[in-house]
Amino acid sequence: MKTKSLALGFLTVLSVTSLSLAQQNSGMTNTGSTNMVGKESKSEFDRQNKKGAAAVSAISAGNAKLSSADQDLMMQVAKGGMMQLEVSKAALQKTSNNEVRELAQAEVDEQTGLSAKLKEIASAKGVTLPSEPDAETQAMVAKMQGMSGMELDRMYVQESGVNGHEKLDKVMSMVKSNASDPALKDVAKAAHPLVKTHLKVSKEVLNKMAGSSGMGSK
Repeated sequence: MKTKSLALGFLTVLSVTSLSLAQQNSGMTNTGSTNMVGKESKSEFDRQNKKGAAAVSAISAGNAKLSSADQDLMMQVAKGGMMQLEVSKAALQKTSNNEVRELAQAEVDEQTGLSAKLKEIASAKGVTLPSEPDAETQAMVAKMQGMSGMELDRMYVQESGVNGHEKLDKVMSMVKSNASDPALKDVAKAAHPLVKTHLKVSKEVLNKMAGSSGMGSK
């Protein structure tokens, strides 16, 4: 009877341990299950996104003509934003990772609002912005369409979340420093904090992916 009791006890411990490991592995393959986005709580991430959107929406376009230098800066903002918007839409269609989905949705919301404000400013100042993605963006979206799972998630977070935001970070800094048009400077001032937030959170999500991959390969 003792032997039978010990055996049952061992099986119970083994079963509980296996369940615990399975839950941990599940959390690693589907990051974001703890209601976090990177190291930010989802609620705080949402709050920052809404704050950034409100700041951009409140900008007054004005009707003063843009200098050629300011037009070039505006085109850089529009081009970078359109790339972020299109690749984020592609990620939303295919990802099953909660944190990647939160990032992509936040990016779609941010860039949709930013695009609308840029169009408003451009219309007021007689500037024509690009109406469709450039070849680089189209190629990246096409590449993503052929991916799935972790491969897709990593590419999106690396290319859009990190690389894309690093480029936008530099562009926004240039606009704040060099633009002479008040509306254009206001766009950079309003959008830059959210660009920095998305960059930071994207790096955190990418680090989680690297950690999960390393633990899974042991």
